[in-house]
Amino acid sequence: MKKKGWKWLIVCVILAGIIFIGWNKLGPSKANAEILSEKEAQLLVENRYQGTVTQIKLAGKQYHMKLEKQELLYQIKIDATSGKILSLQKLDNKTILPDEPTSTGLSEEKIKAIILSEANGKITSLEKLQGNGSPIYKAVVTTENKQTTITVNAVTGSILSTKSINIHEPPKSLTEAEAGQIATKQVKGIVDHIWLETKESVTYYLIKIKSPSGQEAIVQVHAITGKVLSVTWDDRKKEDDDKKVDREADDDQKIDDKKKDDKNDDH
Repeated sequence: MKKKGWKWLIVCVILAGIIFIGWNKLGPSKANAEILSEKEAQLLVENRYQGTVTQIKLAGKQYHMKLEKQELLYQIKIDATSGKILSLQKLDNKTILPDEPTSTGLSEEKIKAIILSEANGKITSLEKLQGNGSPIYKAVVTTENKQTTITVNAVTGSILSTKSINIHEPPKSLTEAEAGQIATKQVKGIVDHIWLETKESVTYYLIKIKSPSGQEAIVQVHAITGKVLSVTWDDRKKEDDDKKVDREADDDQKIDDKKKDDKNDDH
């Protein structure tokens, strides 16, 4: 019995020694190693939110910090061992989600991917602008026959607006010669110039005609139906003629006045 007692005592002493050595090597040192230093915690927060930590303190297993960013102050709590953001709160008590994107927003490459998922084609223009309280990207995507303008929130990546226009050659059925014939039936004269225009999805010819009197008119003819849409006269010749008449009247009046003066002198 005594020998068995001694054996158990020796075993207990050996186990206690092993536990003691293991605790010294693995226990406190490992626990301390798992806690981030103040500098590590500060750098983690500053790099993530692109601001400046103005105050930091360890409270239990959490770091409590104050972060200054763009003249605003935030209260941040992080897990002292994992570095996980537990809360982020403005000092005006408006809570912000810890994983909310920073004001720098999404990368340009990410924005391009969002734009091309909305409209197929080639991005021919991309510019970053300041919207109402949030930066935006404005892009122009072009294909062979269509041009699309897209605006995207630079922070969230949400599509704000999309507008497309057709850029292919406008449809027409009348030739220039046919349009000119229609115009000269409306206004007698000689065709001086013809050109094609499109406005609000309506394609039409504009035919400039010089009439026998010397006046010029522009006749608007629908390019598909041939309907005369409008006739606009150039009144400059008429104004010149009126001015000429006025000048001749003035000259006649001056002659009459001179004759009267000469007659009075004779008397």
